[in-house]
Amino acid sequence: MKSTAELKNNADKTEESKQHQRDDSYVDGISAQHSVMNFDEPVKKSPDSSNSGFSIVSSRTCKVLTIATIIFILVIINLAINTAILREVQDDKTIVNTVVGSELDQPAGLPGFKDTTTWNQIETLAKSTTLNFYLYSPTGSSPRRWVDNVLTTELSEKFGITLNRIDAVYANCDLAAMKLVCDVQNEVNAGKTTEGGAVDLVWINGANFAKMKELDLLYGPWSTNVPNSKNFDFSNPSISFDKGVPIEGMELPFNLAQSIFLYNNRTVASPPTDVPSFIQWVKNNPGRFIYSDPLKDFTGAAFIRRLFYYYAGTGAGGSPNDLLGSFNENLYNQHAPTLWRILNEIEPMLYKPAGQTTPWYPTDHEAEIRPLMGSETIWMDFSFLISEASTRIIDSSWPSTIRGYVLSTGTIADSNYLAIPVNANNREAALIAANHIASAGSMFSRALPEIWGTLQAFDPTAPSIKEWDRKCQG
Repeated sequence: MKSTAELKNNADKTEESKQHQRDDSYVDGISAQHSVMNFDEPVKKSPDSSNSGFSIVSSRTCKVLTIATIIFILVIINLAINTAILREVQDDKTIVNTVVGSELDQPAGLPGFKDTTTWNQIETLAKSTTLNFYLYSPTGSSPRRWVDNVLTTELSEKFGITLNRIDAVYANCDLAAMKLVCDVQNEVNAGKTTEGGAVDLVWINGANFAKMKELDLLYGPWSTNVPNSKNFDFSNPSISFDKGVPIEGMELPFNLAQSIFLYNNRTVASPPTDVPSFIQWVKNNPGRFIYSDPLKDFTGAAFIRRLFYYYAGTGAGGSPNDLLGSFNENLYNQHAPTLWRILNEIEPMLYKPAGQTTPWYPTDHEAEIRPLMGSETIWMDFSFLISEASTRIIDSSWPSTIRGYVLSTGTIADSNYLAIPVNANNREAALIAANHIASAGSMFSRALPEIWGTLQAFDPTAPSIKEWDRKCQG
């Protein structure tokens, strides 16, 4: 495994670090003692939802019990506010539509289609076709569970679309971490410039999106033209910028992600409340924490960013706002050495498998580190999914003593998106699927801890969201 000094040298070269000095939204003002998330009981499932008309086609009215209201103040470039609201809805097979029917007969205004093509016509073209959806979805993961058990069924029953899930590959590409970037570039170079591509829809963000946008490998602009785009506030910088890169209609919001720490309250009586006390905890509890290789795993990279924002902001006598704006190499060089020193200090205290004599940084956090938390081999962990503990408690892979919480300051969050490759072979199905995924009901299903438990990027002030909420409570 590379030393932290080598990690620094590599980090200096990464495209993502040069895209934007402040590549995550900053969430503050949430005290640690009030942020422990423990959903010990499964939440009831949501009603089905569709993508057209705001009507309820059921003999029963959905009954709503509010179980939690989570308000996160997200800051990216400017102070941007996003509110995520989780609701428990009794499963009664109610269908909640989120687009007024007459709108679907209007010209869609999408590139690559005739000016007169309506959304209903696009839906007809997508029927009885196959959608190739490329996304991170390892075996046993929440994304795979949602795609296989929820989205696949909904697309088939509502639109006649067959979904083919393609597990994302993060290797063998010299352009970006996601292999798809190289695959689409190779297809385009081979003459498949506007069709014939192997992927129709991709879950993406960050450097992978930036590179595809830079190389003109994305279809669009389209995201502000689909009917359910009204569920989002595209003027909000936390939506309109993907880690500092303007999305400019090339991406549609998928989920929100927020960093949390996890601890076992059977073995950790008083979890650390800030970064310095966390570092001290690691030193005082050798072998009870480990993070993944930040050059190869998203969670490991997010953990390093989480620490960097502290040591370059509050820990340096300033604030996270000091990191706003475009990449500042001088500021980075000023504060990065502190982080490398801290990482070197805790390296001997990190967990290593039996017989391992050199430092061990797993390449797959989900597959290699999460089970260590479940077996109580390690006592603290890090995640970018707020319901990590509740989801794993529900599926019995973790003991009920695991808790998720945020530190007293410095929590980071970001948005992730859906995009369509420039040469998608089934653009019609990609648009219909993306629009459905952006519906209120679909967002709700992803928010349930027993299914995925991820935050959503909807605009709570949007009339369509308010109406969906009102209809459910009615």
